[in-house]
Amino acid sequence: GGEPVDRPLVWSRRNGPWRRHETLWVGAAPGNAGGMGSGDMGAHGTRIPFGGDIAGANLDVFLSAMGLDRNRTYIVAALNRLPDRGGGEPRVAELREPVGDIPSSVHLLRQTLLGTAPELVVALGNIGLRTTVAAARLEDKPRLTLPGLKRLEAAGLERGVVVAWPEAFPPDEAFRTAWSAVRPNAPLPRLLWLLHPSAQNMSPHAGTDTVFHTRMLQTLEAVRAAGEALFGSVPDPGARPRPPAAGIYALPEWREAIGPRHRELDALWREKGV
Repeated sequence: GGEPVDRPLVWSRRNGPWRRHETLWVGAAPGNAGGMGSGDMGAHGTRIPFGGDIAGANLDVFLSAMGLDRNRTYIVAALNRLPDRGGGEPRVAELREPVGDIPSSVHLLRQTLLGTAPELVVALGNIGLRTTVAAARLEDKPRLTLPGLKRLEAAGLERGVVVAWPEAFPPDEAFRTAWSAVRPNAPLPRLLWLLHPSAQNMSPHAGTDTVFHTRMLQTLEAVRAAGEALFGSVPDPGARPRPPAAGIYALPEWREAIGPRHRELDALWREKGV
């Protein structure tokens, strides 16, 4: 059943419903829970973005703190495959490689920005932020490059703070025209730059007196503030909703592997009052 839709085929319903969304989440690349390509958890193993590892469980905390779940947002990565080194951030050379008939992963993200037309892009880590900005400016660059963090910070980007699209990095004319067609009279998406929710940055296994816990609290507060600005209200910190059983959560890989793992990790956060 179903009918064809006009969207990049490299994304699937595992990323979220292909339609307009208020939020778009952009990570770096599929992970593998430290397996360097051999593990069965993480997006590389499960084929669900942020699926089955600590980063994924942390992202679920962010979603629930904003009053969202994976059926009501869209989640992608700058690179749609495991990086050649087996994990971590992708290299610019990898981001330049074609994705099927699409010229590069950055072109794919550009299509995704226009397809989902979000009010807010949540950039999970530095690569997510740099690639998002680059995706809107491809036709003004003779060669695909990513803006540097120092230039982005000089343009007003600040981690943990929602900002308007920076005037110093205007989208190219084709992107502006396409954006106006899908979101008439609407401003470009706002940006929220966060630390990547990996175990190296924030972990439910860490004690409450560690920087790993502090980073989670700081990032979660930024997410809640963004949710309040976007939606008007978010769940009380002590009453984060649990995910539903339908949609993405009904997929066998979620029910049998990802869901149980995420519940274990979420329980650790809830025990710490998160």
